[in-house]
Amino acid sequence: MTNQRLSKVLVLFASLPLVLASCCSGVVPSTITQAPVIKPTSASQAALHVIGVYQGQLPDTADKRPWWAQCQAINEVASKHEPLAPQACRSFFNPGRDQRTITVNVTDDTTPIILGLMAYESVSWQIKAAPGVRIEKVILAGYHQQRIQGVGDAQIDVYSYDNSPCERCVQKGRYFYAYERVPVEMEIAAGVRATSFQGNYTGGAYQIFKGMQ
Repeated sequence: MTNQRLSKVLVLFASLPLVLASCCSGVVPSTITQAPVIKPTSASQAALHVIGVYQGQLPDTADKRPWWAQCQAINEVASKHEPLAPQACRSFFNPGRDQRTITVNVTDDTTPIILGLMAYESVSWQIKAAPGVRIEKVILAGYHQQRIQGVGDAQIDVYSYDNSPCERCVQKGRYFYAYERVPVEMEIAAGVRATSFQGNYTGGAYQIFKGMQ
């Protein structure tokens, strides 16, 4: 065997492990999914206004003591010698009883509006829209059950962990919520960048008006 042929054979054997590693390692390339397109506000006819809270506000007449304190009060009124167990107390004070409310007054009639509403605790969203206001869609997000009134025939897309039933509510995907910023999930769900954001730990009433950012 000539030196030239011997060199070619040595090169072939040297590269063989690399060839085997590339074809037989069992590594599957990752599937790349294209991120959803989010239009800038200027490119969309609808304005996304986002409100995020951890919880809503209780009415002034509501008993604001913790559930266990209310349970103890019931025991005292009933003159029971043995206090109710914590689990038994919870059965009296389920999340539906402690429904918190947030009022949103909408007066901007210059453009169609997408409402992005989110909360961790159960909230009853009361929307009060002025004449001429066009609510195109509502994105209702959170962990516990969310309810909404006052949006007419607007489409309602739901992203909550607990079921949030209403006549036009459609569960769209995994839950999310935030009260310190606009989560990217909200803008993806709306398909447009947020025009404004209002966030608080406890929310009571909010305004959406012409020109707000």
